[in-house]
Amino acid sequence: MTDSTLQIIHYLASRYCEGRRTGTEGWKRARDYIIRQMKEAGIKPFYEEEFIQSLSGLPQNREGANIIGYIPGSGRLADRYILMEAHYDHLGIDEDELGYYPGADDNAAAVGIILRSAAAFNSELPEQDRRSVIIAFFDAEEPPFFSSSHMGAHQFCTENPEVLNKTDLSVFLDLMGHSLGSGIHEQIMDSFFVIGGEKINIGPLLNEIETAVESLYPRRMGIHAIPPSGNYIAFKERNLPFLFLTSGRNHFYHTLFDSAEKLDYPKINRLVRYFTLFISKLSTAPEEMFIYNPKGAADAESLKALKTMFSVMDPETPNLTNILNFIENAEQVCRTNGNLPLPEQSKLLHLVKLIEQYVS
Repeated sequence: MTDSTLQIIHYLASRYCEGRRTGTEGWKRARDYIIRQMKEAGIKPFYEEEFIQSLSGLPQNREGANIIGYIPGSGRLADRYILMEAHYDHLGIDEDELGYYPGADDNAAAVGIILRSAAAFNSELPEQDRRSVIIAFFDAEEPPFFSSSHMGAHQFCTENPEVLNKTDLSVFLDLMGHSLGSGIHEQIMDSFFVIGGEKINIGPLLNEIETAVESLYPRRMGIHAIPPSGNYIAFKERNLPFLFLTSGRNHFYHTLFDSAEKLDYPKINRLVRYFTLFISKLSTAPEEMFIYNPKGAADAESLKALKTMFSVMDPETPNLTNILNFIENAEQVCRTNGNLPLPEQSKLLHLVKLIEQYVS
């Protein structure tokens, strides 16, 4: 049986793993621990008897490895895939040797959520045609590899074109362990963002499970409303269907203080229940839900999420009335035209940044 989410996160964020910088001894300990947890969950190695996809060409001949397993499907959908992913590397030791970067929120929490969700799903598989589920933990996501061909996500795509052709949806989790602020409304603190759904037909499924877990609030946002980040970029560049799920950055991001005790474990455990259900639904969903439209947009959904969150903010929040008026006017534009014009879409990014400032 796999460790609890708390145990997984505390191990990966511990001094023993030394910040999980790609190629280091601490990273190797984290890699081997994740593989042990996958075996305990009954997840099978994706490459015959091997969980590891070695990364090639990293600077200074650094060793790197994606960790890939899968849960076999059944029936007519067995040769189709859903991919669930979280990167497991982090920043390592502080250059001045003042400490190490724990990387609890970035991204040990997401690793723990996927491991526990996969284990729960695998223990009660749907008794119908269902897709195989790839459980992936990509490496080399952090600097100096980010946004380069060295990233584990890019190398996975390059080396597995036949797998990509059979993958109906890839789901990426990043920065999932924290509440959005403290001492404020639960509809903000217990929210997380579901991004990229506007480019496929998955809206009905997301609506179906939106309230499935009490005190957890999925907020659907368009991909153009957040800065580019995460492993989903490798898939987006290839016009592959994806979802990116995140609670956004907090003020511990990429600092020595992103430690395990600062996370919101009740929220994390609710996320495990949500993703267990989500994986089950995705594994059996109709094929038409995954038709990809790279130009797809659903600004009304983004505005709905923003309106809900701004509406429960402190009434003394600067410019709150103007913000809510803008959102209402933008909603009217969407009712008339379907989506916002490009200049107005850029303002959604600004509103998301205001939420980040409010909760920090």
